Amino acid sequence: MSLARVATRCRQGISASTVWVEAHLSPGLPTIALVGASATVVKDAKERVRSAIISSGYRWPDARLTISFSPAGVHQATASLDLPIAVAILIASRQIPATLADGTEFYGELGLDGRILATSGLLAAGASQREPSLTLITPSDNAPAIAALCDNVVGLANLGELRAPDSWKRSVPRDDKSTSNGRTVSPIPLPAGQPGLWRASEIAATGGHHMLMSGEPGAGKTMAATLIKQLLPELAHREALETQIIFDIANQAPPEGRVFRSPHHSISVAGLVGGTRQATPGEISLAHHGVLFLDELPEFSLATIEALRQPLEAGEIRISRSEHSHSYPAKFQLIAAMNPCPCGYRDSPTTPCRCSVSALSRYNQKLSGPLLDRIDLFISVNRSKLSDVMSPQNQLIDDLKKAQHRVAMARASAMKRQGVENSRIAGADLMVLCALSSATKQWLERTGERLQLSGRGLHRCLRVARTIADLSGQQEVTQFELSEALVYRAHLGQTGA
Repeated sequence: MSLARVATRCRQGISASTVWVEAHLSPGLPTIALVGASATVVKDAKERVRSAIISSGYRWPDARLTISFSPAGVHQATASLDLPIAVAILIASRQIPATLADGTEFYGELGLDGRILATSGLLAAGASQREPSLTLITPSDNAPAIAALCDNVVGLANLGELRAPDSWKRSVPRDDKSTSNGRTVSPIPLPAGQPGLWRASEIAATGGHHMLMSGEPGAGKTMAATLIKQLLPELAHREALETQIIFDIANQAPPEGRVFRSPHHSISVAGLVGGTRQATPGEISLAHHGVLFLDELPEFSLATIEALRQPLEAGEIRISRSEHSHSYPAKFQLIAAMNPCPCGYRDSPTTPCRCSVSALSRYNQKLSGPLLDRIDLFISVNRSKLSDVMSPQNQLIDDLKKAQHRVAMARASAMKRQGVENSRIAGADLMVLCALSSATKQWLERTGERLQLSGRGLHRCLRVARTIADLSGQQEVTQFELSEALVYRAHLGQTGA
């Protein structure tokens, strides 16, 4: 009778908890039983592991084999348990020394020929807290990325390398020479001849505010969304790490710089907020610390749009399925665009609107008051003059660089003052951080009553006004900043009532 115990980790959201894989050999018919794992992919591991062990020149034990996972309540539909299962079997059958499991964690999927294959979702395990002396054995393809998060990472290419632990070499992070510390200017076209749109985009980028644009086709709404992405500063180390982990879980390559996600309006609720059988992250989590651009917002299904309400407020989403329940961060910046009517030309100075009164009524009802109440900035966008569109882009690039500098300075000031973006200031702290004078408070109270602002609408106006003051380098929010914030709030007739 032999027993082996090997450590690994299973993901819970973007973190990972320790799981022990135990292998027990006892006299009896040569069968294998899995205990404590309910996911089908883990149950199928016994066939992959058996073929990998035999293909690598090891002996499959001629005894009753029991594989146990503890704690049993941790469920994970991943093939990263293949390698720890194989190691536990080889140690229990005395084909590799038991000391290999001391102070070591194993991760990786196995091919039938014994190769240790690249596995998604391992960055969450690499970023988890652990003793610095622990060694992580991972697939060789995953090792450089995990080595950037923790020390003592060893990448193995096949199961046969377990025979020669003396030849293992510690992996080092991949040297990405394409990474640059400086800001680069994207060749993406910039909106021309629209100072109001530039101003609103600069405010949105500075404070992380949600924005809804309305305008006829070709007015530059999509360009404004990409402008906001270019105005945002580089990700901090912690933010970049969270982004990498989420994209690794989704088995997608992480983008360079800030995330910009633009799903089609036919996307499902599960695709947007996350879901599927395995409770995987959706677009709102993939847009974490970045921009989620929803073009043609009223064309999204009602259930999809309404699903945004809770994560917009909380900054996270909890996805529960029958076997899985994960929490994912969702601190995204919503930038939405819509036409003023189904045909797109309502109030257009050049093209008459063809929509009926009933069509306009149905179109306006697609966006609920509770959702609009969570948006900070509303702006109407008009088409640029052709003379502005045909003008050289050099001036726009200069304007972009100046705006990037203003946004960076204002964001740094806000982070130094309260530690979060202005859009995420707690309601209890707003009055103190805005430093309103008594006269300004009285004016805001009278104006808010006249505009029928809700409590949430009032708080969002204060946050936008705080951002406008930061762009001007002011410590105190005055009536001037509040007036501009109320203009953005009252646009399209939405005052947050």
